[in-house]
Amino acid sequence: MPAATPLPAQDSALLLIDLQHALLDLAPRPDDAAAVVERVNALTARARAAGVPVLWVQHESVTPGHPLQHGGPGWALADGLQTRDDDVFFRKTTPDSFLRTGLGEWLAAHGVAQVVIAGYASEFCIDTSTRRAAALGLAVTLAADAHTTHDKPHAAAALIRAHHTATLTSLTSFDRPIHALPAAQIGFSAEAARATDTPAHAVEHAGRLAALYGTPSEAALIKEADHLTDSYLALLQASPFLVLATTGPKGLDASPRGDPTPALVVQDRRTLLLPDRRGNHRLDSLRNIVADPRVALLCLVPGTSETLRIRGRARISTDPALLQRLAMDGKPPASVVVVQIEKVYFQCARALLRSGLWQPHTWPDRSALPSAGRMLTEASAGRFDGAAYDAALPARQSSSLY
Repeated sequence: MPAATPLPAQDSALLLIDLQHALLDLAPRPDDAAAVVERVNALTARARAAGVPVLWVQHESVTPGHPLQHGGPGWALADGLQTRDDDVFFRKTTPDSFLRTGLGEWLAAHGVAQVVIAGYASEFCIDTSTRRAAALGLAVTLAADAHTTHDKPHAAAALIRAHHTATLTSLTSFDRPIHALPAAQIGFSAEAARATDTPAHAVEHAGRLAALYGTPSEAALIKEADHLTDSYLALLQASPFLVLATTGPKGLDASPRGDPTPALVVQDRRTLLLPDRRGNHRLDSLRNIVADPRVALLCLVPGTSETLRIRGRARISTDPALLQRLAMDGKPPASVVVVQIEKVYFQCARALLRSGLWQPHTWPDRSALPSAGRMLTEASAGRFDGAAYDAALPARQSSSLY
């Protein structure tokens, strides 16, 4: 038999699903049931030897007299399975081992980034739980010969197992891989290195985030729109300042933008116009948009703690009519960023309330902060005449706003 493929013990867990007496031991037994129990015992032995947690999930029914009623003999683990006092047990009522069970939260709290899955039944709880694990950002190794099911009228159990193993490992749309190996080839090693050297307590996967923060509230979800509602239009038209976020080959950028209200001109409920006024000609945002049209905008309204968040796709236009329409003091912008809205919603007030942004008594003494000239002198190691720059700056800014 080939040597076991080691998984890093420090961030792995062995997840065993529905290996219960009523499902494995009663006639007719599922395909290869006795061998599955042996393979699971071998997996648990290797996991425990490496310090990998062993997690058991047991399905239960609330129907009185049901074979899987909690605490009954059918609900108990199947005969011959080897458990230990430090194993962890979860109870579920659906095919999803993560739904209302606390499993995701436990994995996140213990720094688990990948799981090995085995159990019953291939087409139901194994399939659903494997997909959910991958959707939560966990890497999954499916023990290909340690999950099973019963024969069905439409297909033999062995075929069902093979079909779901092949289907699950063919999924490529999750951000974490799903692999399948025979149980004997799955091993754990304290020395196995992770793909990246990450600090302790780093949160790297969506699954850990979901477990840490829970489900968004109804209000947080229903406020999203794909166009400017009347309320969002009112906020936008009162906003003279925004931050434009872009991404491109050289990385991310966030750029402040402002104009007399509104800073963003509404073309229609799904289209916004952002004139590109005079600046430093670095063109960080515009270069990014040319390379990647995805943008995000955060619009602020003075004295108002709610902000407006917009996500969409942008293009740069030099249409003469558009430039002339957006001229200011008789001076047209060099170009216009045309934004097609994909999502818009308001951000609650907590961030601005915490920061006290609009409260003058929280503002720092400006004279105690570095001036533009001082920062340029520092950046140039003294070669730049910051004092002269500061002296000329007010007049230069006033004459070159547009």
